[in-house]
Amino acid sequence: MRAGALGVVLLAACTGTGGQAGSSHACADFPQEGWAPASVGAATFVVNRATRGMTAHVRWALAPDSGAIIVIEDPAGVENEAVPDGVLFASERTGRTWRMDSVWSASPSPDWTRVAVGRAVVLGGGEQQVVAPSRWEDAATSLSAIAGPQPAITAESLRAHSYPVSGMAVVESAAATFVADVARDEREAPVRFVSLDGWRVRWSCDGHDVLIGVRPERAQDDQPASATRLVAVEGGEPRSAPVADPVRWVTGPTLDISIPLERDARVLHVRGRLILGNANVVSVQDSSPAGWTAPRTIGPGVPLAATRNGRFVLAIAPRTDARHYESPDHAVVYRVP
Repeated sequence: MRAGALGVVLLAACTGTGGQAGSSHACADFPQEGWAPASVGAATFVVNRATRGMTAHVRWALAPDSGAIIVIEDPAGVENEAVPDGVLFASERTGRTWRMDSVWSASPSPDWTRVAVGRAVVLGGGEQQVVAPSRWEDAATSLSAIAGPQPAITAESLRAHSYPVSGMAVVESAAATFVADVARDEREAPVRFVSLDGWRVRWSCDGHDVLIGVRPERAQDDQPASATRLVAVEGGEPRSAPVADPVRWVTGPTLDISIPLERDARVLHVRGRLILGNANVVSVQDSSPAGWTAPRTIGPGVPLAATRNGRFVLAIAPRTDARHYESPDHAVVYRVP
């Protein structure tokens, strides 16, 4: 059914992890050459600063030319109950990073110039096991702060679009889908509100529309969406372009206090640079006319992936704020001059 005034297409119920309906498609070739990496200074970026669970799964994907990386640290609660994720995007083209906490899903556009996220709000019932209606006002305020006030984001609309995310207690969630323009060389990437909902997000092949998973089938972290809507990113009518292929995520380690992290020595080869992991230290060697330079330390941890010139390095590093029942590690991205 098409709702012309809203620019929305409702799709059939979804199946499979990720939960988007419709056939997928390999999009047009990604532009891979004609740019040089931006000059950058050293910095460390924590992928997920807001949410913790009993375990957390780290996954990442590189752009087709490896010039950008997107990383998700995805925690889950007891019995795999849903917990929002943290996402970080970094690009060598601009040297910039963009991140957001408390998201249910994130996906780069087919040309890797934008990132769609389903930003979550989660309200627990507390001792009373009741989410008071007034608390949705604060939830609406927090979502409206991301891209400015939106007529669609109200306490009433969030309650109408809410769903349980726990099978053990009263915990309600709602979400809104936003798109960040991460291609701009700006300190803060512009962010656009697209629509309510966002349990799962995915792009059309032409980047005109996003497919928004409305709510999970059950209150577990890896559940597909029960239904999906097709929404034009900038308003108006969705198009008939095919759905883009799913992001090719690489699944990394599970962060769990009971599962020791493998800290074996490793080497990542990128253009003119080696990323080394040894004795829980990440270091780099650069190519020079005289051979490889002496290693210089980037920071603590175990390297997992790097962008094409080694300007951004994903690693699992020790947490300094971990509680005794939490994993002592988390995902970080090092920016390397």
